[in-house]
Amino acid sequence: MIVTSLLALPACGGSVDDEGKSKEEGPSCGLVAACGGDPTGTWTMDGACLDPSMVEDLHKGCDAESDISGVVMSGRAEFRADNTYVTTITQQGPIEVVYPAACLAAEETPITCAQLSVKMQRLAAGKESPFTSAECAHAGADCACTFVLGRITAPSMGTWSVSGSILTIEPEGEGEEPEESPFCVQGSSFTRGFPVPAGADASGPIKHYMRFTKE
Repeated sequence: MIVTSLLALPACGGSVDDEGKSKEEGPSCGLVAACGGDPTGTWTMDGACLDPSMVEDLHKGCDAESDISGVVMSGRAEFRADNTYVTTITQQGPIEVVYPAACLAAEETPITCAQLSVKMQRLAAGKESPFTSAECAHAGADCACTFVLGRITAPSMGTWSVSGSILTIEPEGEGEEPEESPFCVQGSSFTRGFPVPAGADASGPIKHYMRFTKE
């Protein structure tokens, strides 16, 4: 069934320059070895390599194709010697999702692409929605929708620790859970993988990550 809520905040993006304009991703999004190291210092994000599955809430139960390359991320991270940290990550931009005609036909009450567009527009206009707009149009027999993620800045602070090639952060705040990420610091470069699910192996190569440069 096509998602009926746009309230899940996707973590996705590319990179932005100092003027907020989109920059090229870089040579590739290949695997990065999780080498560990010392993340102490102040870092500025200069790129990211993302996984479209991060926006799967937009098409649960539907074999849709998503493109998050239009979303950009920027941010700053400070990992202090007293094992406290402060990060600020901003993300914004369009997410493209192409729903096959079979998905629309499989709804409890089959809908047209135009009807899906109205449905998504109403959801995007909701008070808690992270999207500023949503629009769908025919793409052959399929229905292509564009969701525009508004500028969202997410600050975080707490404590950090390192064990081998795993960086663990424990955010402050009620209900916040510790996050484990593979990482690699080499010279002035810091590659931080996105948190892995509980029980998963966090020590392998990093496929999806944020890249930082030391200030």
